[in-house]
Amino acid sequence: MPQETSATRLRALAAEIFDVPAEEITDGAAFYEDLGVDSLQKVDFVVRMERQLGLRLTDDEAAGMRDLGGAIAVLRSRGLSVGP
Repeated sequence: MPQETSATRLRALAAEIFDVPAEEITDGAAFYEDLGVDSLQKVDFVVRMERQLGLRLTDDEAAGMRDLGGAIAVLRSRGLSVGP
């Protein structure tokens, strides 16, 4: 069963993987265009998020994660509680 998470926790994970300050990772900051993320970093983010939350995302769900807000939306659509 997937566990609860927070946007703060997801932001910290993204900051670590993307090697950018957490405050730059806003809900609308596009991973590729705004943060300079490459495809391997995004895959790493998705895989580590899946492991931490105990879930498996579809390829379409992962592709739809273009920013933190998109990642949160996908998790919520899967019934996961994502707090502040």
